[in-house]
Amino acid sequence: MTSRAGRPRPSAAGLAALLAACGGDDEPGGAAPAGSLQALKADATQLSLLGAQSQLPVGTGLYTFGLATPDNRLVTGGAPEVWVALNDTGRAAGPFPTRWFELEAYEETKDTSPRSPLRGFYGAEVEFPEAGNWMVAATTEVDGGRAVGSGGVPVAAEVPAAVGSKAKALSTPVATTAAGRKKICTREPACPLHEVSLDDALKEGRPTVVNFGTPLLCTSRICGPVVDEQMVVADKLGDRASFVHVEIYPSRDTSKPVPALTEYGFTTEPWMLVVDRDGVIRARYEGPVTAAQIEDALRPLLA
Repeated sequence: MTSRAGRPRPSAAGLAALLAACGGDDEPGGAAPAGSLQALKADATQLSLLGAQSQLPVGTGLYTFGLATPDNRLVTGGAPEVWVALNDTGRAAGPFPTRWFELEAYEETKDTSPRSPLRGFYGAEVEFPEAGNWMVAATTEVDGGRAVGSGGVPVAAEVPAAVGSKAKALSTPVATTAAGRKKICTREPACPLHEVSLDDALKEGRPTVVNFGTPLLCTSRICGPVVDEQMVVADKLGDRASFVHVEIYPSRDTSKPVPALTEYGFTTEPWMLVVDRDGVIRARYEGPVTAAQIEDALRPLLA
């Protein structure tokens, strides 16, 4: 299936602010070593790779990203392949197949918070066998020709909120009325996922889905869509699990993040954690995530 490229409504500057964009040019001079990222990029249209994660853990996990053409058209659909290596000239590992994930909850919730031009994203289960600054290339077909987006991602042995670790039972702002929610939630209109503090939710003995995000003030403008994806799952499974939205800036002052954000060690937004009834983190997502992904991670914990 050939990828498509469509023009986003926001400006090119808005796209640049969307996520950390890393583009690559062909290496000058000499033949590219066979099997290297340099060889993959040779004679291909260079795309910008929009990395959605600030850091990944060692091992196999979900790598998410977007792609944009040199004239700032977002690439959608298709099935790019991902390759990784510790340098541009060594043999790359791959290919790792991808899936296209569509952010669709806005159409159901009618949120009016700022919306990102990124309406979907690619995800690949990628293995990073050791810590380091890894290079990534995503190969695909755009407008009938071969195209490659390249960038990098730090990989660490220890990461915040690692899968398998205990979720931190921290107090978070609570509101049970529309007026109260408006004071602590920047979504327009304020979301209903503030009825219980995170620490109390974790004590209830039910699985918990907690989202750290700020729909109004999100740098990437992904937080609003992600809160809405969480709301869709809460509407389906809210009687069997707890759903908590931790607004990062309840005072609307970006110099004063909610204490729970820094206690978890997060420096980006949004984050989504799926926690089992024993308080153990079973899934973690930095950046975009869909309702289907959340539900797939949650359902095995409901038995």
